[in-house]
Amino acid sequence: MRSRTNKTKTILLYTAAILLFVYIIAPFLWLIIMSVSSSEDLTTRPLRWIPKRINLSSYAELLTMGINSRGELFLHGLRNSLVTALLAVAISMVVTIPASWVFSRHPGKKNLILYAAIFTFMLPPVAYALPLYRILSQIGLLDKSFSLALVYCTIVLPFCVWLIKENIDAIPYELEEAAIIDGAGLFTQITKVVLPLLLPSLGTVALLSLIMAWDEYFYAMLFTNSKQAITLPVVIANLASGRQSNYNLIAAGGVLASLPPVIIGFLFQRSLIKGLAMGGVKE
Repeated sequence: MRSRTNKTKTILLYTAAILLFVYIIAPFLWLIIMSVSSSEDLTTRPLRWIPKRINLSSYAELLTMGINSRGELFLHGLRNSLVTALLAVAISMVVTIPASWVFSRHPGKKNLILYAAIFTFMLPPVAYALPLYRILSQIGLLDKSFSLALVYCTIVLPFCVWLIKENIDAIPYELEEAAIIDGAGLFTQITKVVLPLLLPSLGTVALLSLIMAWDEYFYAMLFTNSKQAITLPVVIANLASGRQSNYNLIAAGGVLASLPPVIIGFLFQRSLIKGLAMGGVKE
């Protein structure tokens, strides 16, 4: 009887895992199929799920650099997305470490600032669109990758500080006291004692922040309008504008845009899992 129960549990477990895998991977698989299908395959009725032949012309069009071509705009968007996302993560990490340490080691009324920042993180981006636009317009920072990265920090920073503070809370303060007794200053105290224990968590937070900045569309649409700053989500959205949409071209753009975060996530999956599971602190 027990063996039957275990067998039933195993079957249900594998069935649930397969269904979850199909639910997660099916949209991306269909995106890939769309990207290598012809317009005829995607518009015929009934829908042709498997294309007659593999068509890579959409990828060639997006990856071919030509003057005022879709490929030129796409490649500029790819470069701008990388620059903007990396800048946003770099700025956020530089601010996150000291800010999280202060909020963790010196709690008090100043933690109201953290709670207010977390509250702003919960609000929809449209609430800040007008004030941010006016500020950037008045100081001449519209349509620039650096200014867009600063805007992204309003999204990323509360998330980073909140998570890293929780990890610093779990680090025994006695370790820092021992360093202080040995004559360590504040900078050494943070960089030599706290920071090494935070590396897995910092890697996790940086990766999640990179994905958040990479996928952001609303602010990029509002604050950029030239190929010098426009990001990839906006470029792909522009491919769908007009009277006629080229679905295989849009799908190819989606596949190419998903590759950088997928590759980064695959390369750093161990650090991501370790940071999420352990919180960067060894017992």
